[in-house]
Amino acid sequence: MKMRKTLLFLALSVLLLNTVSASYIAGDIYIYDNGAVRFNVESDIPLELEGVSFDNEIMRGTTDMLTSKSGGIWTFELNFEEYDTILLDVHLPKNLDTITSINGVDSAIDIENKIISLIDSGDLTFSASYKLKDTTSYGWIFWPLVLILIIIIFLVFKQSRKRKEHLDHVFPLINDNEQKIIELLMKKPIRQKEIRKILGFPKASFSRYLVNLEKKKLILREGEGKNKVVRLK
Repeated sequence: MKMRKTLLFLALSVLLLNTVSASYIAGDIYIYDNGAVRFNVESDIPLELEGVSFDNEIMRGTTDMLTSKSGGIWTFELNFEEYDTILLDVHLPKNLDTITSINGVDSAIDIENKIISLIDSGDLTFSASYKLKDTTSYGWIFWPLVLILIIIIFLVFKQSRKRKEHLDHVFPLINDNEQKIIELLMKKPIRQKEIRKILGFPKASFSRYLVNLEKKKLILREGEGKNKVVRLK
């Protein structure tokens, strides 16, 4: 009878001890692509981490003490004391590419949502290595290119308008056939013989028109012989 009472006393003592000393850690840990780690965790035992505060059994804050990078591979690591209950969701970066390794306490992976759930008891030892997608941004190039394009369009428009205004002043000073040559050259430079063929001018008259336009400094002829190209000045 005395032995039975002793065993009962010991069992109650062990149960009471476990109840008093039971420790837990639960909540969410967010890892960002720059290696920063944000805590939103409840626990009765604080983790000594720079940047993470502990108040009323709640840990909040951000630290960079838990991640490292080597050769393009990031590693997140927890190495803390024993807990009776571990219930943590580790949220990996949104631009996660692949998980290369996982070690430590029991865990479950939600690939779609990029979450590793830690569900265990004992020492809080866990590590995960992963690679991120290349997120190099070239967006900063866009606006300078747009600005350059606008400047080019403005200069072309300004030059075209200036030429048009000049020709508007000149048209009253040239005859109708010379005006036809100018209007044709406004589209693009053309070889001399092609102009005559398109407009159907007699050779002698056509030569005279070109000479008159050159004297008025409206056109330029470049090249030699039949391959001369005529363009607006």
